[in-house]
Amino acid sequence: YIQRRLQIGYNRAASIMERMENEGIVGPANHAGKREILGEGPRQRDDED
Repeated sequence: YIQRRLQIGYNRAASIMERMENEGIVGPANHAGKREILGEGPRQRDDED
């Protein structure tokens, strides 16, 4: 999914998934290759001036 959605190659997608796992955003892949979403990454703030 991430490869198609971001239009990137396998190695880049795998690197992103590994980083998200290390940062606690997603869990490890289960027997079917699916991951549990553990938390959300930092959100961008819309500061109103």
